[in-house]
Amino acid sequence: MMRAVTVWAIVMILLVGATSVGAHDDFRIIGTLMKHENSTIEVKNKAGKTISIRLDKQTAISRDKKKVAASELRVGQSLVVDAYGDTEDDSLALEIRIVPPIRAGGA
Repeated sequence: MMRAVTVWAIVMILLVGATSVGAHDDFRIIGTLMKHENSTIEVKNKAGKTISIRLDKQTAISRDKKKVAASELRVGQSLVVDAYGDTEDDSLALEIRIVPPIRAGGA
């Protein structure tokens, strides 16, 4: 009886732990860099919404598939940001790609 209770308790702890680990969503934010300060960037997407995204030391930044430093980020650049978090506005950038300018109308 005691063994069954212990097994049940372990299963419940694992289920609760797995639920909290999977709580983050993946986001792809495409837009123009509006601001870069310390460990945060602000990107304005095609819909006109400005999204604040956190950076950390593990955030990979590239241009033309070559790694570049965060100091290469400039206001006005077009970016593709892959991030994760609970919401788009509370996300951490995993990868930032500096891409050619995004034209209006997608052409």
